[in-house]
Amino acid sequence: MKYLLFLFLLFGLSFQGVAQDKNFAKGADISWITQIEHTNKYQLVDETRKIIDGYQLLKTCGMNMVRLRVWVHPRPDRRDGKTWCDTNDLVEKAVRAKAAGLDVMVDFHYSNWWADPGKQHVPAEWKDCDIKALCDSVEGHACEVLMALKDAGVYPRWIQVGNETPTGFMKPLGDATEHPENFALLFQRGQLSCKKIFPDALTMVHIDNGFMLARTEFILDILQNNHVEYDMVGLSLYPAMNWLANPPVIDLNWQVKADACNDNVETIFRKYGKETMIVEIGMPDDHEQLAEEVITYMIQHAPPHLRGLVYWEPITTPDFGYKMGALKPYKDNLFMANDGLKAFKTVKNP
Repeated sequence: MKYLLFLFLLFGLSFQGVAQDKNFAKGADISWITQIEHTNKYQLVDETRKIIDGYQLLKTCGMNMVRLRVWVHPRPDRRDGKTWCDTNDLVEKAVRAKAAGLDVMVDFHYSNWWADPGKQHVPAEWKDCDIKALCDSVEGHACEVLMALKDAGVYPRWIQVGNETPTGFMKPLGDATEHPENFALLFQRGQLSCKKIFPDALTMVHIDNGFMLARTEFILDILQNNHVEYDMVGLSLYPAMNWLANPPVIDLNWQVKADACNDNVETIFRKYGKETMIVEIGMPDDHEQLAEEVITYMIQHAPPHLRGLVYWEPITTPDFGYKMGALKPYKDNLFMANDGLKAFKTVKNP
């Protein structure tokens, strides 16, 4: 009887750990995937060396969600003349994610191209807008994109209102340093638009350098002071990178940044009542062991109010020029997940 009770407790604890891990998002931003597939130069293989779809490759690595960016009116790509990361491309990728059993996060950049701390350009079509017209444009874009997803049967679980916005977005009007009230208005309109189409989706504010608490507090204080609602905080964290060096170099003291970010997650919850996801993390593709160490550490040491970890952007190939993917050559034009990507199989501690 004691032996049976021991087994019951053992399996109970195991199932509890698995259940909690299911509530921890593990995923990747794979917004490049259709563009890479269009080149028809490369294929992916799983651990048994069989050809596999990119979405299924993520699942074999323990992932349960994807993050997908969307631009307003992106220009055609100079390499192939096609338009990527627009509404149609987003819907195609999201439908495939749903079919693969993966949850979806939508990342609104509110720009025609990349938006990040160094560039938050208002779409050219909106450049002459005053703040009211700009808010209306934000709502129109968000509703159009989200209705397209809804019509396709995809219900995103998370929606980012802007991408890496430590000083605002859609500048100059949305500059949070110069016009904090404008930033609050624009974010609020984006957030309300998301809730209008998908009331159950979790809206998110996204800040870079998750180990630097002041950057996050600056934006969250603006939203709080202006009584703007949102559900979660998204952070970027590239702990093994020293971006201040030219060119950037590996930072072997990465655990200091990782621990600081984890501390910030709990501070954000105490101060603002919001849980956090790390929606961007990545390492150079030629440091596979380092990537495995960092991902494993982040999952095993995730604090109670960290709700997920998202790799940016693992499914990328040599001719894209991005050196922080998570694939490695197998042979010829075949690629497989490296150990950093496979580290997502790590089970989060209960």
